[in-house]
Amino acid sequence: MAARTRRARQALTERLRQLRRATGATGAQFAARLGEGWAQPKVSKIETGKQLPTAEDVEAWATVTHADRKELLDLLDRARIEYSAFQQHFAERGGASRLQDAIGAAEADATRIAHYEPLLVPGILQLADYARELLHLPGGPAQFGAGEDDIGRMIASRLRRQAILYEAGRDITVLMGEAALRTRVASPPTMRAQREHIARLAETVTTATVAIVPFTAQAPIITLHGWALTDDIATIETDTGNLEIADPQHVDRYWHNTRLLLDTAVTGKNAAALCRHINTETPAAPQPPTTNQ
Repeated sequence: MAARTRRARQALTERLRQLRRATGATGAQFAARLGEGWAQPKVSKIETGKQLPTAEDVEAWATVTHADRKELLDLLDRARIEYSAFQQHFAERGGASRLQDAIGAAEADATRIAHYEPLLVPGILQLADYARELLHLPGGPAQFGAGEDDIGRMIASRLRRQAILYEAGRDITVLMGEAALRTRVASPPTMRAQREHIARLAETVTTATVAIVPFTAQAPIITLHGWALTDDIATIETDTGNLEIADPQHVDRYWHNTRLLLDTAVTGKNAAALCRHINTETPAAPQPPTTNQ
């Protein structure tokens, strides 16, 4: 799991590790004490934050270490939903790019990845010019204290993340609403180039699915926001920070919603055709205001 800001999860893992060490047992010895279904790798993954324990795991841990069950279960509840404010990252020198690097590291560790954005092109598909113009809008990192150099590094990190689209061995889905192709968050030439880029990816990339939910599709779910999924973590980006969800039931629901949206989406040549159709409808440059004679 990437080194993101997860204070609640860190508190849980540190407490579990502390309790195990207090018994004097190694990871393998402790797994044997925990019983059936346990092995040293599972103990290690839980203690390092690579695997979120279940309530049953935490209760077993409490039994073996004679710890307070309620304390550990409370820590688990807080670890399942963690909020990381953008101000904590963007106000620090290099914070914006480190945040992108952390997202990229999480994706590199994952075998299943999905992105859905109803109004914006997902970051993993953005061209540099689109990302630059978008990130300078109010609500972007500049508003929270990120400097030009840091935004530049953030864009470079975002572009590096895109290499994963071409790597075999992962299940990658990148979904967006048609509104993402039409919403003018950048200049007309930049928007046209971005749509053509998405068209080429939809046509040519065989190791990931690039999909667009058209306006004409029957909505399969109520969509209030976008999300990113990396294996067992769902990340919801808000105006001020990321909400990271690890509760298995909630994460499964986001995977289910992703599949429902994908069933209504266009992909491949049909997605490319939609991008290029919008380009033919959209002026290549801003049109002067009309005046009444």
